[in-house]
Amino acid sequence: MQDELQLQYWVEQVALFNDQAAYEKIFLHFNDGLYHLARSFVKDEQVAEEIVSDTFINLWRNRMRLLEIENLKVYLYVSVKNLSIKYLSRNKPRVDFDLNNILLQHVAGTSQNPEDLMVSKEVLKSIHAAIENLPPKCRLIFKLVREDGLKYKEIAQILNISVKTIDAQMAIAGKRIVQSLSFLIRK
Repeated sequence: MQDELQLQYWVEQVALFNDQAAYEKIFLHFNDGLYHLARSFVKDEQVAEEIVSDTFINLWRNRMRLLEIENLKVYLYVSVKNLSIKYLSRNKPRVDFDLNNILLQHVAGTSQNPEDLMVSKEVLKSIHAAIENLPPKCRLIFKLVREDGLKYKEIAQILNISVKTIDAQMAIAGKRIVQSLSFLIRK
């Protein structure tokens, strides 16, 4: 709730007073998640950075209408998705949306025992491999939920699909990940 209030304050500062410091805070707040989304589409770090930059340039240019945006997070994610697709359609017309760059983040072993650390690394590799083997759409939805922390409703708006589809895809992802990790449980 505090984050939402802070974000709303920044939005108002940008829209009403052209506050560049508040604009920078909005940028820092969303940059990483937007970058990962763009990169999952275009598979190129530099292009992903440019797409995110273009998104924020457009946001600054249209700052007078910023207060009209109901959900800034969804707006930015949809903008990045659209710019990514536009880039791909111009530069890679036959590209397959194979999203192999999705990584689990913020997962690390906490034990200091070398054997436990080795097992943790093995588990992380297995989880990563399981995620990599998910179908592309399922993988993207999984990433948006687990890594970017988006709500199902927000993802539905971004990807223009139903919440039930997201729920089904997350169930598929969970089932496949658990199945692929079942060998670790048997050890």
